[in-house]
Amino acid sequence: LSLVAQTSPLLFTVGPGLRVDLPLLVVVYFSLFWGGERVLVLGFLTGLGQDALSSEVLGLSALSKTLTAFVVHTLSGHVQAQSLIAQVLFTCLAVVVDTLARLVVLMVFQLPSVALPIVFSTFAQQTLLSILLAPCVYYGLQSAMQYGHICPDKG
Repeated sequence: LSLVAQTSPLLFTVGPGLRVDLPLLVVVYFSLFWGGERVLVLGFLTGLGQDALSSEVLGLSALSKTLTAFVVHTLSGHVQAQSLIAQVLFTCLAVVVDTLARLVVLMVFQLPSVALPIVFSTFAQQTLLSILLAPCVYYGLQSAMQYGHICPDKG
């Protein structure tokens, strides 16, 4: 659902800079509350699906989402993930890791990239929107998991 919402034409009317990465929020949620290789597979498949539905370089989102899932899952091992502050901090960390992974790949392969001021302004807007929307998305996912009687398995 997040991939469909991410590519919805309704979001394009908001503007190119004011967009939150909904699949990233889903990856962060599952990285916080689930464990094992499932998180990495989910990050990879989510990123690959995002690449397939967008006009970006195939594999760029798959790599960045997988790396983000790994970092968030590894660092959240001994943290109370139910805490709103922890969720917001890990969301910020996820946006940083995702953005840096994309920039490094673009620089290493000398792919066409955008100017740094545009990257920083988009990064700041995406971080702010992610912080504001993350609690709502996480609450919605938590409710869906409880409704479906799916228990999180961390570890």
